[in-house]
Amino acid sequence: MRKQDSFLADFQKLWLVGALLLPGASARAQQPTLQLGQVWQSGMVVQRNQPLTLWGKGQPGALVRAAFGRAQGAATVLPDSTWTIALPARPASPTPDSLQVVSGPERLVLTDVLTGDVWLCAGQSNMAFPLANDRAASQTLSQLSNPLLRLLNLPPALTTYSPAYKATEQAQLEPAQFYRPGHWQAASPEAARAFSAVGFYAGQLVQQQTGIPIGLINVAVGGTPAEAWMRPVPAAPTPAVHAVFSGNWLTNPALEPWCIQRGHENLDALLQAGYVLPHDSLGYNHPFKPGFLYEAAVRPLLRLGIAGVLWYQGESNALSQARTEQHEQLFPQLVAAWRADWQRPDLPIYTCQLSSIGTEKGYKSEYWPLFRDGQRRLAAALPHVGMAVTSYVGHPWDVHPTDKKTVGERLGRVVLIQTYHQPLLPAPLPGRVRRRHNGWVLHLTHSGTGLRTADAQAARGFAVGSGTGLRIDLSAQVRGSKVRLRGATAGEYLYYGWQPFSTANVVNSACLPLSTFRLALP
Repeated sequence: MRKQDSFLADFQKLWLVGALLLPGASARAQQPTLQLGQVWQSGMVVQRNQPLTLWGKGQPGALVRAAFGRAQGAATVLPDSTWTIALPARPASPTPDSLQVVSGPERLVLTDVLTGDVWLCAGQSNMAFPLANDRAASQTLSQLSNPLLRLLNLPPALTTYSPAYKATEQAQLEPAQFYRPGHWQAASPEAARAFSAVGFYAGQLVQQQTGIPIGLINVAVGGTPAEAWMRPVPAAPTPAVHAVFSGNWLTNPALEPWCIQRGHENLDALLQAGYVLPHDSLGYNHPFKPGFLYEAAVRPLLRLGIAGVLWYQGESNALSQARTEQHEQLFPQLVAAWRADWQRPDLPIYTCQLSSIGTEKGYKSEYWPLFRDGQRRLAAALPHVGMAVTSYVGHPWDVHPTDKKTVGERLGRVVLIQTYHQPLLPAPLPGRVRRRHNGWVLHLTHSGTGLRTADAQAARGFAVGSGTGLRIDLSAQVRGSKVRLRGATAGEYLYYGWQPFSTANVVNSACLPLSTFRLALP
Protein backbone atom coordinates (compact mmCIF):
# COMPACT_ATOMS: atom_id res chain seq x y z
CA MET A 1 0.00 0.00 0.00
CA ARG A 2 1.31 3.46 -0.90
CA LYS A 3 2.25 5.80 1.92
CA GLN A 4 -0.55 8.16 0.83
CA ASP A 5 -3.15 5.38 0.82
CA SER A 6 -1.94 4.07 4.17
CA PHE A 7 -2.15 7.52 5.68
CA LEU A 8 -5.71 8.04 4.47
CA ALA A 9 -6.68 4.55 5.59
CA ASP A 10 -5.58 5.44 9.11
CA PHE A 11 -8.17 8.22 9.05
CA GLN A 12 -10.93 5.81 8.12
CA LYS A 13 -10.18 3.55 11.10
CA LEU A 14 -10.76 6.31 13.63
CA TRP A 15 -14.05 7.02 15.37
CA LEU A 16 -15.64 10.42 14.78
CA VAL A 17 -15.34 11.45 18.41
CA GLY A 18 -14.44 15.13 18.52
CA ALA A 19 -14.56 18.29 16.57
CA LEU A 20 -15.02 22.02 16.53
CA LEU A 21 -18.53 23.27 16.58
CA LEU A 22 -18.14 24.27 12.93
CA PRO A 23 -20.20 23.44 9.84
CA GLY A 24 -19.01 20.15 8.41
CA ALA A 25 -16.96 19.13 11.44
CA SER A 26 -18.17 15.95 13.18
CA ALA A 27 -18.56 16.04 16.95
CA ARG A 28 -19.53 13.28 19.39
CA ALA A 29 -17.20 13.72 22.31
CA GLN A 30 -18.55 15.83 25.13
CA GLN A 31 -15.33 17.79 25.56
CA PRO A 32 -13.28 17.69 22.37
CA THR A 33 -9.76 19.03 22.56
CA LEU A 34 -8.93 19.04 18.85
CA GLN A 35 -9.91 22.33 17.24
CA LEU A 36 -9.32 24.25 14.03
CA GLY A 37 -9.16 28.00 13.69
CA GLN A 38 -12.69 29.36 13.28
CA VAL A 39 -12.22 30.35 9.63
CA TRP A 40 -11.50 26.72 8.67
CA GLN A 41 -14.91 25.29 7.83
CA SER A 42 -16.75 23.13 5.36
CA GLY A 43 -17.73 25.00 2.23
CA MET A 44 -14.78 27.39 2.37
CA VAL A 45 -12.38 28.53 -0.33
CA VAL A 46 -8.65 28.19 0.34
CA GLN A 47 -6.15 30.40 -1.44
CA ARG A 48 -4.56 28.94 -4.54
CA ASN A 49 -0.83 29.07 -5.33
CA GLN A 50 0.16 29.85 -1.75
CA PRO A 51 1.34 27.41 0.96
CA LEU A 52 -1.52 26.56 3.31
CA THR A 53 -1.21 27.00 7.05
CA LEU A 54 -3.62 25.08 9.26
CA TRP A 55 -3.81 26.06 12.90
CA GLY A 56 -5.80 25.14 15.94
CA LYS A 57 -5.69 23.69 19.44
CA GLY A 58 -5.28 20.24 20.90
CA GLN A 59 -3.95 18.18 23.79
CA PRO A 60 -0.38 19.33 24.62
CA GLY A 61 2.14 16.79 23.38
CA ALA A 62 -0.34 15.03 21.10
CA LEU A 63 0.42 14.38 17.45
CA VAL A 64 -1.89 16.12 14.95
CA ARG A 65 -2.03 14.92 11.35
CA ALA A 66 -3.74 16.57 8.39
CA ALA A 67 -4.62 15.40 4.88
CA PHE A 68 -5.95 17.62 2.11
CA GLY A 69 -6.27 15.88 -1.22
CA ARG A 70 -2.87 14.24 -1.78
CA ALA A 71 -1.09 16.59 0.61
CA GLN A 72 -0.37 15.63 4.19
CA GLY A 73 1.40 17.08 7.19
CA ALA A 74 1.84 16.63 10.92
CA ALA A 75 2.77 18.57 14.04
CA THR A 76 3.02 18.10 17.79
CA VAL A 77 0.75 20.22 19.97
CA LEU A 78 2.78 22.76 21.92
CA PRO A 79 2.56 23.25 25.71
CA ASP A 80 0.20 26.19 25.16
CA SER A 81 -2.22 23.80 23.39
CA THR A 82 -1.64 25.29 19.92
CA TRP A 83 -0.50 23.56 16.77
CA THR A 84 0.33 24.60 13.21
CA ILE A 85 0.65 22.45 10.10
CA ALA A 86 1.99 23.65 6.75
CA LEU A 87 0.70 22.10 3.53
CA PRO A 88 1.94 22.76 -0.01
CA ALA A 89 0.30 25.24 -2.36
CA ARG A 90 -2.54 24.02 -4.57
CA PRO A 91 -3.71 25.22 -7.99
CA ALA A 92 -7.20 26.61 -8.45
CA SER A 93 -9.87 23.94 -8.77
CA PRO A 94 -13.67 24.05 -8.93
CA THR A 95 -13.79 20.43 -7.75
CA PRO A 96 -14.71 20.15 -4.06
CA ASP A 97 -12.24 18.37 -1.82
CA SER A 98 -12.17 17.31 1.82
CA LEU A 99 -9.72 18.22 4.54
CA GLN A 100 -9.18 15.88 7.47
CA VAL A 101 -7.38 16.55 10.74
CA VAL A 102 -6.73 13.76 13.25
CA SER A 103 -5.28 13.62 16.74
CA GLY A 104 -5.57 10.37 18.68
CA PRO A 105 -9.23 9.33 18.63
CA GLU A 106 -10.45 12.74 17.46
CA ARG A 107 -11.07 13.68 13.87
CA LEU A 108 -12.28 16.84 12.11
CA VAL A 109 -13.60 16.58 8.57
CA LEU A 110 -14.20 19.63 6.38
CA THR A 111 -16.08 18.89 3.18
CA ASP A 112 -16.87 20.79 -0.02
CA VAL A 113 -13.65 22.82 0.14
CA LEU A 114 -12.68 24.70 -3.04
CA THR A 115 -9.33 26.15 -4.05
CA GLY A 116 -9.36 29.60 -5.63
CA ASP A 117 -8.90 33.22 -4.57
CA VAL A 118 -9.90 34.65 -1.20
CA TRP A 119 -10.65 38.36 -0.91
CA LEU A 120 -11.04 40.20 2.39
CA CYS A 121 -13.79 42.86 2.42
CA ALA A 122 -13.05 45.56 5.00
CA GLY A 123 -13.85 49.17 5.82
CA GLN A 124 -16.82 51.00 7.25
CA SER A 125 -20.56 51.21 6.61
CA ASN A 126 -20.61 51.46 2.83
CA MET A 127 -18.70 48.18 2.69
CA ALA A 128 -20.86 46.70 5.45
CA PHE A 129 -24.02 47.84 3.58
CA PRO A 130 -25.99 44.60 3.02
CA LEU A 131 -27.00 43.32 -0.38
CA ALA A 132 -30.63 43.18 0.76
CA ASN A 133 -30.68 47.01 0.88
CA ASP A 134 -29.15 47.52 -2.56
CA ARG A 135 -31.56 49.00 -5.07
CA ALA A 136 -30.98 46.07 -7.44
CA ALA A 137 -31.35 43.48 -4.68
CA SER A 138 -34.66 42.01 -5.81
CA GLN A 139 -33.41 41.12 -9.26
CA THR A 140 -29.97 40.07 -8.04
CA LEU A 141 -31.22 37.76 -5.31
CA SER A 142 -34.00 36.20 -7.39
CA GLN A 143 -31.45 34.96 -9.92
CA LEU A 144 -28.64 34.07 -7.54
CA SER A 145 -27.12 30.61 -7.46
CA ASN A 146 -23.36 30.35 -7.73
CA PRO A 147 -21.62 27.40 -6.04
CA LEU A 148 -18.20 28.81 -7.03
CA LEU A 149 -18.73 32.02 -5.05
CA ARG A 150 -18.46 31.40 -1.31
CA LEU A 151 -19.27 33.93 1.42
CA LEU A 152 -18.13 34.21 5.03
CA ASN A 153 -19.92 37.05 6.80
CA LEU A 154 -18.51 38.01 10.21
CA PRO A 155 -20.88 40.60 11.71
CA PRO A 156 -19.78 42.68 14.70
CA ALA A 157 -21.32 41.72 18.03
CA LEU A 158 -21.54 45.39 19.08
CA THR A 159 -23.23 48.27 17.32
CA THR A 160 -21.28 51.42 16.55
CA TYR A 161 -24.41 53.53 16.77
CA SER A 162 -25.36 55.63 19.77
CA PRO A 163 -26.96 53.30 22.36
CA ALA A 164 -24.95 52.77 25.53
CA TYR A 165 -23.41 49.32 25.78
CA LYS A 166 -24.96 46.96 28.31
CA ALA A 167 -23.19 45.11 31.10
CA THR A 168 -23.87 41.86 29.25
CA GLU A 169 -21.90 43.19 26.27
CA GLN A 170 -18.58 43.74 28.08
CA ALA A 171 -17.08 40.53 26.77
CA GLN A 172 -17.53 41.68 23.17
CA LEU A 173 -15.02 44.47 23.84
CA GLU A 174 -12.31 41.81 23.78
CA PRO A 175 -10.94 41.58 20.23
CA ALA A 176 -11.32 37.80 20.16
CA GLN A 177 -15.05 38.10 20.91
CA PHE A 178 -15.94 41.20 18.91
CA TYR A 179 -17.19 39.35 15.82
CA ARG A 180 -20.05 36.89 15.88
CA PRO A 181 -19.25 33.47 14.42
CA GLY A 182 -19.95 33.15 10.73
CA HIS A 183 -20.34 30.21 8.38
CA TRP A 184 -19.01 29.72 4.87
CA GLN A 185 -21.90 29.42 2.42
CA ALA A 186 -22.25 29.16 -1.34
CA ALA A 187 -23.80 32.29 -2.82
CA SER A 188 -27.58 31.98 -2.64
CA PRO A 189 -30.39 34.41 -1.82
CA GLU A 190 -30.34 33.34 1.82
CA ALA A 191 -26.54 33.50 2.17
CA ALA A 192 -26.05 36.78 0.31
CA ARG A 193 -28.81 38.97 1.75
CA ALA A 194 -26.80 40.13 4.75
CA PHE A 195 -23.44 40.13 2.98
CA SER A 196 -21.60 43.24 1.84
CA ALA A 197 -23.26 44.44 -1.38
CA VAL A 198 -20.07 46.03 -2.73
CA GLY A 199 -18.01 42.96 -1.86
CA PHE A 200 -20.60 40.64 -3.37
CA TYR A 201 -20.89 42.47 -6.69
CA ALA A 202 -17.11 42.75 -7.02
CA GLY A 203 -16.59 39.08 -6.17
CA GLN A 204 -19.40 37.90 -8.42
CA LEU A 205 -17.97 39.79 -11.41
CA VAL A 206 -14.49 38.40 -10.80
CA GLN A 207 -15.79 34.84 -10.44
CA GLN A 208 -17.91 35.04 -13.57
CA GLN A 209 -15.15 36.57 -15.67
CA THR A 210 -12.34 34.25 -14.51
CA GLY A 211 -14.11 30.98 -13.73
CA ILE A 212 -11.97 30.69 -10.59
CA PRO A 213 -13.65 29.86 -7.26
CA ILE A 214 -13.86 33.04 -5.21
CA GLY A 215 -14.17 33.29 -1.44
CA LEU A 216 -15.19 36.55 0.22
CA ILE A 217 -14.72 37.30 3.92
CA ASN A 218 -16.59 40.37 5.18
CA VAL A 219 -15.32 42.06 8.35
CA ALA A 220 -16.49 45.66 7.66
CA VAL A 221 -17.79 47.69 10.62
CA GLY A 222 -19.88 50.84 10.27
CA GLY A 223 -18.35 54.19 11.21
CA THR A 224 -14.85 52.88 11.79
CA PRO A 225 -11.91 55.19 11.05
CA ALA A 226 -8.81 54.03 9.20
CA GLU A 227 -6.70 54.05 12.37
CA ALA A 228 -8.92 51.36 13.94
CA TRP A 229 -7.69 48.98 11.22
CA MET A 230 -4.01 49.80 11.65
CA ARG A 231 -1.43 47.87 13.62
CA PRO A 232 -1.47 49.32 17.19
CA VAL A 233 2.28 49.96 17.08
CA PRO A 234 3.11 51.31 13.59
CA ALA A 235 6.54 50.26 12.37
CA ALA A 236 7.81 53.66 11.22
CA PRO A 237 5.26 56.29 12.20
CA THR A 238 5.40 59.83 10.91
CA PRO A 239 4.68 62.54 13.51
CA ALA A 240 1.03 62.61 12.41
CA VAL A 241 0.68 58.83 12.74
CA HIS A 242 2.52 58.84 16.07
CA ALA A 243 0.00 61.39 17.38
CA VAL A 244 -2.89 59.08 16.48
CA PHE A 245 -1.37 56.22 18.48
CA SER A 246 -0.39 58.23 21.56
CA GLY A 247 -2.29 58.30 24.85
CA ASN A 248 -5.93 57.74 25.70
CA TRP A 249 -7.89 57.75 22.46
CA LEU A 250 -10.98 59.21 24.19
CA THR A 251 -9.06 62.43 24.89
CA ASN A 252 -6.74 62.46 21.87
CA PRO A 253 -7.05 65.73 19.88
CA ALA A 254 -5.53 64.06 16.82
CA LEU A 255 -8.63 61.88 16.41
CA GLU A 256 -12.05 62.66 14.98
CA PRO A 257 -14.29 64.37 17.60
CA TRP A 258 -17.32 62.49 16.30
CA CYS A 259 -15.59 59.14 16.91
CA ILE A 260 -14.60 60.20 20.42
CA GLN A 261 -18.15 61.34 21.15
CA ARG A 262 -19.55 58.01 19.99
CA GLY A 263 -17.03 56.19 22.16
CA HIS A 264 -18.29 58.09 25.20
CA GLU A 265 -21.92 57.40 24.26
CA ASN A 266 -21.20 53.68 24.10
CA LEU A 267 -18.85 53.29 27.08
CA ASP A 268 -19.57 55.95 29.71
CA ALA A 269 -22.58 54.29 31.34
CA LEU A 270 -20.58 51.14 32.08
CA LEU A 271 -17.59 53.10 33.35
CA GLN A 272 -19.77 55.25 35.59
CA ALA A 273 -21.37 52.10 36.97
CA GLY A 274 -17.93 50.90 38.06
CA TYR A 275 -17.27 48.24 35.46
CA VAL A 276 -13.64 47.63 34.55
CA LEU A 277 -13.61 47.37 30.78
CA PRO A 278 -10.84 45.86 28.63
CA HIS A 279 -8.15 48.47 28.05
CA ASP A 280 -4.48 49.12 27.35
CA SER A 281 -2.17 52.11 26.98
CA LEU A 282 -4.45 53.61 24.30
CA GLY A 283 -7.52 53.46 26.53
CA TYR A 284 -10.70 51.45 26.70
CA ASN A 285 -11.51 49.06 23.89
CA HIS A 286 -14.02 50.17 21.27
CA PRO A 287 -14.47 49.58 17.52
CA PHE A 288 -13.24 53.15 16.87
CA LYS A 289 -10.13 52.86 19.04
CA PRO A 290 -6.86 52.97 17.08
CA GLY A 291 -5.68 49.42 16.45
CA PHE A 292 -8.77 47.66 17.79
CA LEU A 293 -10.02 46.18 14.51
CA TYR A 294 -6.52 45.18 13.53
CA GLU A 295 -6.52 42.97 16.63
CA ALA A 296 -10.11 41.79 16.15
CA ALA A 297 -10.24 41.27 12.37
CA VAL A 298 -6.80 41.38 10.76
CA ARG A 299 -4.45 39.61 13.16
CA PRO A 300 -6.63 36.45 13.42
CA LEU A 301 -6.47 36.06 9.62
CA LEU A 302 -2.76 36.67 9.05
CA ARG A 303 -2.01 32.95 8.69
CA LEU A 304 -4.77 32.55 6.13
CA GLY A 305 -3.69 32.98 2.54
CA ILE A 306 -5.62 35.68 0.69
CA ALA A 307 -5.52 37.11 -2.81
CA GLY A 308 -5.99 40.66 -1.57
CA VAL A 309 -8.22 43.22 0.10
CA LEU A 310 -11.33 45.09 -1.06
CA TRP A 311 -11.44 48.33 0.94
CA TYR A 312 -14.22 50.93 1.22
CA GLN A 313 -13.45 53.38 4.00
CA GLY A 314 -12.91 57.09 4.48
CA GLU A 315 -16.07 58.85 5.60
CA SER A 316 -14.85 58.97 9.22
CA ASN A 317 -11.49 60.38 8.11
CA ALA A 318 -12.89 63.10 5.84
CA LEU A 319 -14.75 65.38 8.26
CA SER A 320 -12.08 68.08 8.49
CA GLN A 321 -9.10 69.29 6.52
CA ALA A 322 -6.72 68.12 9.25
CA ARG A 323 -8.16 64.61 9.25
CA THR A 324 -8.19 64.48 5.45
CA GLU A 325 -4.52 65.42 5.28
CA GLN A 326 -3.76 63.03 8.14
CA HIS A 327 -5.32 60.17 6.16
CA GLU A 328 -2.68 60.59 3.46
CA GLN A 329 -0.13 59.47 6.05
CA LEU A 330 -2.31 56.85 7.74
CA PHE A 331 -3.27 54.86 4.65
CA PRO A 332 0.27 54.16 3.38
CA GLN A 333 1.19 52.89 6.86
CA LEU A 334 -1.89 50.65 6.92
CA VAL A 335 -0.91 49.21 3.54
CA ALA A 336 2.73 48.70 4.55
CA ALA A 337 1.83 47.00 7.83
CA TRP A 338 -0.71 44.64 6.31
CA ARG A 339 1.74 43.64 3.61
CA ALA A 340 4.51 43.07 6.13
CA ASP A 341 2.29 41.07 8.46
CA TRP A 342 0.87 38.89 5.68
CA GLN A 343 4.43 38.61 4.34
CA ARG A 344 3.12 39.73 0.97
CA PRO A 345 4.96 42.88 -0.23
CA ASP A 346 2.75 42.86 -3.32
CA LEU A 347 -0.57 42.27 -1.50
CA PRO A 348 -3.22 44.01 -3.64
CA ILE A 349 -5.45 46.50 -1.84
CA TYR A 350 -8.23 47.89 -4.00
CA THR A 351 -10.19 50.86 -2.72
CA CYS A 352 -13.50 52.57 -3.41
CA GLN A 353 -13.30 56.32 -3.78
CA LEU A 354 -15.77 58.19 -1.60
CA SER A 355 -18.97 58.93 -3.46
CA SER A 356 -20.81 62.28 -3.42
CA ILE A 357 -23.00 63.84 -0.75
CA GLY A 358 -24.14 67.42 -0.27
CA THR A 359 -23.98 69.64 2.79
CA GLU A 360 -27.56 70.90 2.62
CA LYS A 361 -28.86 68.63 5.37
CA GLY A 362 -25.95 69.12 7.72
CA TYR A 363 -23.52 66.40 6.65
CA LYS A 364 -19.93 67.60 6.99
CA SER A 365 -18.77 66.78 3.48
CA GLU A 366 -16.94 70.02 2.69
CA TYR A 367 -13.63 68.15 2.53
CA TRP A 368 -14.79 65.16 0.50
CA PRO A 369 -13.35 66.55 -2.76
CA LEU A 370 -9.95 66.91 -1.07
CA PHE A 371 -10.27 63.38 0.32
CA ARG A 372 -11.28 61.92 -3.05
CA ASP A 373 -8.30 63.57 -4.69
CA GLY A 374 -6.07 62.21 -1.93
CA GLN A 375 -7.37 58.72 -2.64
CA ARG A 376 -6.59 59.20 -6.33
CA ARG A 377 -3.03 60.29 -5.59
CA LEU A 378 -2.45 57.47 -3.11
CA ALA A 379 -3.64 54.88 -5.63
CA ALA A 380 -1.25 56.33 -8.19
CA ALA A 381 1.69 56.44 -5.78
CA LEU A 382 1.39 53.10 -3.96
CA PRO A 383 2.20 49.93 -5.93
CA HIS A 384 -0.54 47.31 -6.17
CA VAL A 385 -3.17 49.75 -4.92
CA GLY A 386 -6.08 50.49 -7.24
CA MET A 387 -9.15 52.69 -6.92
CA ALA A 388 -12.70 52.44 -8.25
CA VAL A 389 -14.11 55.88 -9.03
CA THR A 390 -17.53 56.08 -7.36
CA SER A 391 -18.01 59.82 -6.98
CA TYR A 392 -20.89 59.73 -9.50
CA VAL A 393 -22.86 57.11 -7.59
CA GLY A 394 -23.77 59.26 -4.62
CA HIS A 395 -26.84 60.89 -3.12
CA PRO A 396 -27.47 64.55 -2.27
CA TRP A 397 -28.06 63.83 1.43
CA ASP A 398 -27.67 60.10 2.12
CA VAL A 399 -24.18 58.94 3.09
CA HIS A 400 -25.27 55.40 2.20
CA PRO A 401 -26.34 55.58 -1.46
CA THR A 402 -28.18 52.45 -2.50
CA ASP A 403 -26.61 51.82 -5.92
CA LYS A 404 -23.98 49.38 -4.73
CA LYS A 405 -24.11 47.29 -7.91
CA THR A 406 -22.36 49.99 -9.92
CA VAL A 407 -19.80 50.53 -7.18
CA GLY A 408 -19.08 46.84 -6.70
CA GLU A 409 -18.77 46.12 -10.40
CA ARG A 410 -16.42 49.06 -10.89
CA LEU A 411 -14.32 47.71 -8.04
CA GLY A 412 -14.43 44.24 -9.57
CA ARG A 413 -13.26 45.72 -12.86
CA VAL A 414 -10.21 47.18 -11.10
CA VAL A 415 -9.48 43.72 -9.68
CA LEU A 416 -9.83 42.10 -13.11
CA ILE A 417 -7.45 44.61 -14.68
CA GLN A 418 -4.77 44.74 -12.01
CA THR A 419 -4.75 41.21 -10.55
CA TYR A 420 -6.07 39.06 -13.40
CA HIS A 421 -4.56 41.21 -16.18
CA GLN A 422 -7.70 41.19 -18.26
CA PRO A 423 -7.59 43.57 -21.26
CA LEU A 424 -10.29 45.91 -19.99
CA LEU A 425 -10.30 49.69 -20.23
CA PRO A 426 -9.58 51.38 -16.86
CA ALA A 427 -11.21 54.61 -15.73
CA PRO A 428 -9.72 57.77 -17.27
CA LEU A 429 -7.06 59.69 -15.37
CA PRO A 430 -5.85 63.29 -15.68
CA GLY A 431 -2.53 63.74 -17.43
CA ARG A 432 -0.63 66.85 -18.43
CA VAL A 433 -2.17 70.29 -18.84
CA ARG A 434 -0.97 72.70 -21.54
CA ARG A 435 -1.73 76.38 -21.60
CA ARG A 436 -3.39 77.81 -24.69
CA HIS A 437 -3.88 81.51 -25.47
CA ASN A 438 -7.55 81.34 -24.47
CA GLY A 439 -7.44 78.57 -21.88
CA TRP A 440 -5.95 75.12 -21.41
CA VAL A 441 -5.88 71.67 -22.95
CA LEU A 442 -6.09 68.70 -20.58
CA HIS A 443 -4.84 65.32 -21.78
CA LEU A 444 -6.43 62.21 -20.27
CA THR A 445 -5.23 58.62 -20.23
CA HIS A 446 -7.50 55.59 -20.76
CA SER A 447 -10.00 57.47 -22.92
CA GLY A 448 -10.67 54.39 -25.08
CA THR A 449 -12.22 55.32 -28.40
CA GLY A 450 -12.92 58.81 -27.13
CA LEU A 451 -14.18 60.84 -24.21
CA ARG A 452 -17.85 61.72 -23.85
CA THR A 453 -20.29 62.82 -21.19
CA ALA A 454 -22.44 60.50 -19.11
CA ASP A 455 -25.65 62.41 -19.83
CA ALA A 456 -24.95 63.57 -23.41
CA GLN A 457 -24.88 67.15 -22.14
CA ALA A 458 -21.99 69.60 -22.37
CA ALA A 459 -18.97 68.64 -20.28
CA ARG A 460 -19.07 70.25 -16.85
CA GLY A 461 -17.25 70.21 -13.52
CA PHE A 462 -14.04 72.06 -14.49
CA ALA A 463 -12.84 75.21 -12.74
CA VAL A 464 -9.67 77.19 -12.06
CA GLY A 465 -8.71 78.89 -8.83
CA SER A 466 -6.27 79.18 -5.98
CA GLY A 467 -5.56 76.52 -3.39
CA THR A 468 -8.22 77.78 -0.99
CA GLY A 469 -9.96 80.70 -2.65
CA LEU A 470 -12.55 81.43 -5.30
CA ARG A 471 -12.91 79.03 -8.20
CA ILE A 472 -14.16 80.08 -11.63
CA ASP A 473 -16.05 77.58 -13.75
CA LEU A 474 -14.70 76.79 -17.20
CA SER A 475 -16.50 75.76 -20.35
CA ALA A 476 -15.27 72.41 -21.59
CA GLN A 477 -15.32 70.46 -24.82
CA VAL A 478 -14.23 66.82 -25.00
CA ARG A 479 -12.66 65.43 -28.14
CA GLY A 480 -10.71 62.20 -28.40
CA SER A 481 -8.47 62.03 -25.34
CA LYS A 482 -8.42 65.80 -24.74
CA VAL A 483 -10.55 68.32 -22.93
CA ARG A 484 -10.38 71.89 -24.24
CA LEU A 485 -11.06 74.41 -21.47
CA ARG A 486 -12.02 78.04 -21.95
CA GLY A 487 -12.95 80.91 -19.68
CA ALA A 488 -10.58 82.26 -17.08
CA THR A 489 -6.94 82.21 -18.17
CA ALA A 490 -5.27 82.69 -14.79
CA GLY A 491 -5.17 80.42 -11.76
CA GLU A 492 -2.97 78.17 -9.66
CA TYR A 493 -4.95 74.96 -10.01
CA LEU A 494 -7.28 73.18 -12.37
CA TYR A 495 -10.14 71.52 -10.52
CA TYR A 496 -12.58 68.83 -11.59
CA GLY A 497 -15.56 67.52 -9.64
CA TRP A 498 -14.56 69.71 -6.70
CA GLN A 499 -17.92 69.78 -4.95
CA PRO A 500 -19.08 67.52 -2.11
CA PHE A 501 -21.96 66.42 -4.33
CA SER A 502 -20.54 66.55 -7.82
CA THR A 503 -22.47 66.57 -11.09
CA ALA A 504 -19.30 66.47 -13.22
CA ASN A 505 -19.98 64.21 -16.17
CA VAL A 506 -16.91 63.24 -18.22
CA VAL A 507 -16.55 59.51 -18.96
CA ASN A 508 -14.51 57.37 -21.33
CA SER A 509 -15.84 55.05 -24.02
CA ALA A 510 -16.55 52.37 -21.39
CA CYS A 511 -18.70 54.88 -19.47
CA LEU A 512 -16.18 54.94 -16.62
CA PRO A 513 -16.02 58.35 -14.94
CA LEU A 514 -13.10 60.71 -14.55
CA SER A 515 -12.00 61.10 -10.93
CA THR A 516 -12.17 64.26 -8.88
CA PHE A 517 -8.79 65.99 -9.13
CA ARG A 518 -6.79 69.13 -8.49
CA LEU A 519 -3.77 69.77 -10.74
CA ALA A 520 -1.22 72.57 -10.58
CA LEU A 521 -1.41 74.75 -13.68
CA PRO A 522 1.71 75.59 -15.71
